[in-house]
Amino acid sequence: MNELNGRKQHRQQALLRLVRERTLSTQQELVRALRSAGYPATQATVSRDIVELGLVKVARQGVHAYAAPTTVTASGGVERLRRFCEDYPVQSAIAGNLVVLKTPPGTANALAIALDTSGFPDIIGTIAGDDTVFAAASSPARARAVNARLATFGIAMEGAGGR
Repeated sequence: MNELNGRKQHRQQALLRLVRERTLSTQQELVRALRSAGYPATQATVSRDIVELGLVKVARQGVHAYAAPTTVTASGGVERLRRFCEDYPVQSAIAGNLVVLKTPPGTANALAIALDTSGFPDIIGTIAGDDTVFAAASSPARARAVNARLATFGIAMEGAGGR
């Protein structure tokens, strides 16, 4: 991993930790919290991080504050997945029990979060890079079922042999 991506991942992990621990309602509050934690950030950087991490605003302590996407219900994840697929081109291929999803650079994390919160019973877990998500299923048959369901969201499927 290059140094820039490493810093980005550390900053994003810090951002997730901060929104779990504190009530932060605005992007400016997120910028200040990151800076006080030792991560240089601008509003534009935080805005991109919010999208990539799939942060949402939820009611907490009487105000709407940013939260990690794991606090979203399963149905919210399906809707987030649908919106993601409407907004970004995604291609999929099967590799054994994995569904390999290619996305535009910088969006794989948001796609993985949408998959993780979607409630798809056949997905055991996901791993996201910069532009690729591996979604693991318990068997090749289950991976094909996931791929077929993803096609209903507009994801372009490649041949069963993968890339």
